[in-house]
Amino acid sequence: MNPSKIFERMREDHRRVLDEIKILEAAAMTAGSRREDRDWPGETVLSVLATLGRQFDTHMAAEDEILYPALSEALPGTRPSIEPLMADHGTLRMMLSDLDEGLREPPSTARNELIGVQLRDLVDLLRIHIRKEEVVVFAVAERALPAREVEALAARMDREPAGSSRSTQVPVPRHSKGAQP
Repeated sequence: MNPSKIFERMREDHRRVLDEIKILEAAAMTAGSRREDRDWPGETVLSVLATLGRQFDTHMAAEDEILYPALSEALPGTRPSIEPLMADHGTLRMMLSDLDEGLREPPSTARNELIGVQLRDLVDLLRIHIRKEEVVVFAVAERALPAREVEALAARMDREPAGSSRSTQVPVPRHSKGAQP
């Protein structure tokens, strides 16, 4: 990847995630009406969750391992703004893991309602996080980071997450028949 294009790619990742989470939001709004629907939330939602897991393994990992530390070192005054964003990453990973666990439970009214709440919370935090990151981090990093750090970030973003211990895989339950949210 061309290092000068890395922030453009990261913003594009954000746009894709914001588009994808609309599917999760729509599913969350139907949770209460789905009761014990065995096909809810559907393969489309599960696919979005799996995509988020992969994004967390590449995009967030690159931010955690390279971008945030480089920015904190180059501009120590940014640390108070970056630390909450790093904490968000941990929270988002935990939320995705909790969804994974919940989706392994047998469908029931309570399970579906809980999944709906968890989907809504994930969507809300992702939206807030992305807005903060683009304003607080990307705009500053583009101007402040040395070329070697931008190149390292680009290289990290190009790596495949295969075999990553941080991988979050959301299962497609066997009973799912491809129902849409």
